[in-house]
Amino acid sequence: MDGIKKGGLSRRNFIKGAVAGVALAGLAPAVARKANAETPSIKLAFILSDHHAPLMVLARNWELFQQKYNICLKPVTEDKLYDFMYEGSRIARVQIIPTAKGPDLERLVAQGSVDVGISGTQAIILSVDRGIDTRIVSPLQTAGNMFVLKRDLGMNTWDEFVRQTKGSGKQFKIGTPGPDTVAAIIFRSALENQGITSSEDATNKNADVLFMNMKGHGNLVAALSNGITEGIIGAQPFPAVTVKNGTGTVILNLQDVPPAGKWKGHACCSVGATGDFIARDRDLVVKTMELIALGVGEANADRAMTARTCSSWLGVEEDVEQSALTTHNYTIIPSERWIESVYTYAETMDGMKLFNGKLVGKRSKELDPLVFDFQYMEEARKNLKQKKFIA
Repeated sequence: MDGIKKGGLSRRNFIKGAVAGVALAGLAPAVARKANAETPSIKLAFILSDHHAPLMVLARNWELFQQKYNICLKPVTEDKLYDFMYEGSRIARVQIIPTAKGPDLERLVAQGSVDVGISGTQAIILSVDRGIDTRIVSPLQTAGNMFVLKRDLGMNTWDEFVRQTKGSGKQFKIGTPGPDTVAAIIFRSALENQGITSSEDATNKNADVLFMNMKGHGNLVAALSNGITEGIIGAQPFPAVTVKNGTGTVILNLQDVPPAGKWKGHACCSVGATGDFIARDRDLVVKTMELIALGVGEANADRAMTARTCSSWLGVEEDVEQSALTTHNYTIIPSERWIESVYTYAETMDGMKLFNGKLVGKRSKELDPLVFDFQYMEEARKNLKQKKFIA
């Protein structure tokens, strides 16, 4: 398939990478026990998408961070297990856990299998609603979810899609990475705004749009290429792959769906930390935020390196990654616009009856003490500024 390297996200490789029990792999049991006793551990989960490129950049370019900042993730087992080196000392052993989508990651958080997770903002919000002790400790990335239709449909704009879908009697099948993902929530809200009916129930033949759960962003390419769906919504770089292989046409970036401006520059992925990790080692939380801040800075500063890194990790052609990276940005700053977009998520999700716990009826600043805890990233940024690593 054009756009995806042979041996990229195969089922075998994905399962191999996603197994959570890889910590201390290859070490003799006695050595492993000694390492565990002497060194704190961090279980850090992320989603296999270039939305989480800062972590991939940190892991695959560790020598750059060592030489430039003397702070790095030094590989023990590449893509799985790392020594967190800080000013010449190993301060933690980091286990990296890949997942397919935000809800999968948040299930690991609920099980106590993750300390820090880079996840869809909506997934962290849902965790908070369900009473799970976690908070958003930093933004990571904005926008970057796309709406793509099969090229042979001949539709090129949102308005054309609306005209040919609304009340047409022909049900459009749209593949999603999952029902509670960022892309699905934004797209559902846009359809409702346009008076287009939708359903996730395959027996509902009356809905204009049938959502099909492809159970992860990586499966979206196959959904379109194999004719399972007429369209897809989801995170880059997989929409860009469908353009490269000739099966897809980008209709729009989901930040541009109606009503105008509602989702512009929206929060997409954020960093969440558990209350247990924070209580266990506050200083390590701050240093972890320093590491993430440096990863974000380098991912933004050198997009060519970022594209190479994501290409290698995800098995996607480098020119596809270069295109995909133009659709989103990385940030650790919870700007007013970013925070407002989180409020928009919460209001939208509550309206969709996705909340049934702590966040029901909560709006705007009522969410702040329940959802946000930015003090650790703020301290991390202060430390990095003192070292003149960031402006």
